[in-house]
Amino acid sequence: MGNKRQNGKAWYRAVTMIMMATFMLGGCQDKKQSGAYKIGINQFMQHPLLDQTEKGLLDELTAAGISHDKGSVITLKNANGDESIAVQINKQFSDDKVDVIVALGTPSAQSAIKTTSTIPVVFGAITDPVKAGIAVTLAEPGGNKTGTSDRWPFEKQVALIKKIVPNAVKVGIILNPAESNTEASMSYIRPALQKEGLVSVEVPVANTSEVYGAAKSLVGRCDVFLVPGDNTVISAFDTLVKVSREAKIPIIGGSDDLVIKGSLATYAGDYYQVGRATGKIVVQILKEKKNPGTIPIAVAEKAKLVVNEKEAAGLGIKLPVDLLEEAKK
Repeated sequence: MGNKRQNGKAWYRAVTMIMMATFMLGGCQDKKQSGAYKIGINQFMQHPLLDQTEKGLLDELTAAGISHDKGSVITLKNANGDESIAVQINKQFSDDKVDVIVALGTPSAQSAIKTTSTIPVVFGAITDPVKAGIAVTLAEPGGNKTGTSDRWPFEKQVALIKKIVPNAVKVGIILNPAESNTEASMSYIRPALQKEGLVSVEVPVANTSEVYGAAKSLVGRCDVFLVPGDNTVISAFDTLVKVSREAKIPIIGGSDDLVIKGSLATYAGDYYQVGRATGKIVVQILKEKKNPGTIPIAVAEKAKLVVNEKEAAGLGIKLPVDLLEEAKK
């Protein structure tokens, strides 16, 4: 009798465990079907352009029903400009088996594609993905990666120098040669300067703390500052503006956000929209099950002219009427 009771209890426990396991498994399947994903976002450093990109990315994901409120786990990490930290973040995402890694900034993207060949990698705001070695072509990046390019219209930015500072001869450029996106920028800037009959005066830096000193060293050696697509310089842009105002040397180029901060004028795209485009690609991979390597890289839309009249007045520069009219459009 005792054995029958024990056998009955054992049978009851076994059935209960099977029912619980079935319930839990079914719950997990329902959760996955409802659109819950694990996404790791690796932003290389804190600066306005990547911040705008990240905001656009998150808004696009939310619009597609991918958010914490809908059960997804979206982990945001910042490498603070340190490539070794970017590597660690990508390894952590790989170990966590996220559904997709989003890499904002070239170093984060380069590290991500070296870390995994199976987890989809979507990069965002990359100056030249092909030259950076993270895409075979813009039309078909190949492998497990794709994303967006934010290449500035450097040729048009350089042409602005002659329009705004017609007597300019020497152009001061601060840059971090270790950044792949910077070298990609310069591959367009140098020929453009030569075409316009301008001379490049370049000062290399290794980190943001060196930008102010580099800018000071260019005083008396250049007629204008030009901003390349350099994360280090953009992160320390306020210090460049400080020197610009003290020495009355105008800054040309950058993004619309940098014009607000003190660049005189630029042709710029919209980084928030770059982020939205990046988010759309993530959605295609997660919800439409598209192969990332076959998704064409989205290039930033046509740039618009942005000017800072207040900055021009402070530097004693009168902006040409035709540029003001174009900027208003």
